[in-house]
Order: sequence, then structure tokens, then C-alpha cells
Amino acid sequence: VLEALAEKYESTPAGRTGVGARDLLVDAEKFLASLDARDGRRRAEIEQELEAAERAGLLRLERHPRDPAILLQVRLPLGSEGALYGRLGRPSPAELRTGLAAQFATAATDARVPVIWKADWERWCRGMESAAACGGPVIPFDRTPGAANAEILDLLPRLLAWEGESLVRFASCLLCGDSKRLESLAAPEKEGELSGQLRGKLGRLLADITGGKLRCLDDVGILPNPRFVLLHGPLRMRLDGQWLNLGLLHGPVRVSLADIRRAGPEDWACDARRCLTVENETTFHELAKLQSGELLIQTSFPGSATVALIRSLPATLEWWHFGDSDPAGFEILRVLREKTGRDFRPLHMEAGRVPYEQESLGRPRREWPFYGE
Repeated sequence: VLEALAEKYESTPAGRTGVGARDLLVDAEKFLASLDARDGRRRAEIEQELEAAERAGLLRLERHPRDPAILLQVRLPLGSEGALYGRLGRPSPAELRTGLAAQFATAATDARVPVIWKADWERWCRGMESAAACGGPVIPFDRTPGAANAEILDLLPRLLAWEGESLVRFASCLLCGDSKRLESLAAPEKEGELSGQLRGKLGRLLADITGGKLRCLDDVGILPNPRFVLLHGPLRMRLDGQWLNLGLLHGPVRVSLADIRRAGPEDWACDARRCLTVENETTFHELAKLQSGELLIQTSFPGSATVALIRSLPATLEWWHFGDSDPAGFEILRVLREKTGRDFRPLHMEAGRVPYEQESLGRPRREWPFYGE
């Protein structure tokens, strides 16, 4: 009974924020019905529990003026929060708000935050402290101050201080003692689901703290995969004054973003007529085996290395994209155009084709466009 009243109280302004102008009034019949106690023995037991709580000073029962046997309302006075939760043996909403605010206040003084982010960190912590104290939004943190919140508040300063680039599993081992803790790209959005997958939450928190300067783990140098582009074809690049002919390689090659950035606008030469981006790596390798003389780049949603390479290539190339004929495939085409500024045309992509996978077209032949017209 008291737990049910506490749940109702926690949904009121007084329960959420500590500020309220009126007592909690609960319709007695609706309350009894919610406890499956409309009549009979169950109703009598619940009414006895309510009367015992009234004698203990936790609540007041309001009855019909002409028939005291008829229970009209259950009143929970504003000042009874401490006594109610003391009887329940758990922290009151006020104590939880105070404890949560204290977690943020303590975090604000964390000495591990680098100087460049210290002012932003303190501002963010103080804002979260204020929100916690008044029952404001603290998503994605749990309103119950505990280990889940402490884990994130311990992790964020170390992310802000991270130096260099490392793959996510290596960083996760160092930061969390678990190689998979940071790996997931998705995260629950509901408040109170802080444990489990963290990457999405951390990205949102980093953006809040830094004013959008850091938006994801990639921005601090923690990468889900190495930044490279997989390609095949007649492409040459000049590094430190020396030309490197990638077209001499029989198989595909991975070129890192760092090396792409080392080459200037005049350090690229391509003997192909066309650049074809290929969504699925399986199909990309089949096309690469043909030695067709076309420049092939494997990409789904293009990463930074893919975008950097395409922007470096001669604009005179023909630009084509071969993807799955499903909504995701056409979205990749749209993003590819948007990020690179190149006018990619679709190759063998027909909306509504079933099956939609590239592989369903069978084995390619050497001559462009590789499959039947």
C-alpha cells in the first residue's frame, strides 16, 4: 500500500522537484481498484493497512461525513515524505536528488580534466548538479546516484584527456578493463539504462560538455576501425617526392587516411576513365579480380578516408556507385554525393528490385558495365 502511494507521490511536482503547493489526494475507490481490492477480504486488508498508516501519522483518510464507513480519499500531506520513505526503508526523492547533485559536484573538481576542457567541464557539471537538485532532466544519467553514474563520471575526464589514435577495443581495455565496453555504436536512450552499450551516450555527453567540438569517440581518437580506404585500379600517388604506382598491384590495397593527407592535390594521377564505388566488399573483390582498368573503391556509408581520397582524385573521372537496390543502398548513394561533392550515378541499381542484393546479379564479366545491360 505504502509503495503504491509512494509511486503516485513520485509523479507529483513535489515528488519530482521537492516543490509543491498541495497535498497528494488519491481517490479511494480508484486506489483500491488499482490494488485489485474493490471488495471482499482483499479490500478489508488494504483498508486496515491504510488505517494503520493513518495512526502512524503517515497519511490521512477522508471519509463520507454522514457515513464514516465510506472511504472517499487518501491524503498524503506534503511534509510526510521523510516519514513515508523511512517506513519503506529506502531513500526519499529528496535524498536521491541530493545524492545525485553531490555526484556531479564532486565530478566538477576532477583534476584529470585537461586545461583546454576544464572550464567547459566545470560548467557542465554545475549545470547537471543544478538540474539534479531540482529534479530537472539528467538524461542519460540514472536519477538514483550509484555505480552506473559513477562509471560515466569517472570515464568522461579520461576521454577528454585521451591522446593519439587507438582502436576502440584497445582503448576500452585501458579505460574500462573490458575490451568490448566501448565498442557498440548504438546505445539505449531511456533514462536509467546507463549500463550496457555506451558509445552513443558518450558521444552525446561529449558534445554537451564541449559545445559540439567533440561529438563522438572518433573525435577524441578512439576509432571503431582504422581510417583507410580499400581500392583497386590504376592509381598513382606521390609521397615525399616519390611516385607510388598502386596499379601494379594485382589485388586490392588499403590506403590510410594519414597517407592520403600526405599527398597534395598535384600528387595524384589516375589512368582510369571511371571511378566506381562498390557497396559490398564481396562484390568489390569479384570486380577487382577482373583487372578491368577501372578504379574501384569499396564503401558503404563513406568514411573520412574514402571522402578524402575521392576529393583528391581528378574531377574529370566519371563517377558511378554500385550498391544494393534497397532504401539503404540509395541512401548510401545520396550521402556519397553529399559528402564528396561528386555527381555519382547509380550502376545496376533499380528501386524495388527483388532480390535487392548486388550478389544476386551473378558473376561479373570483365567489360564495363560488368553485368548485363
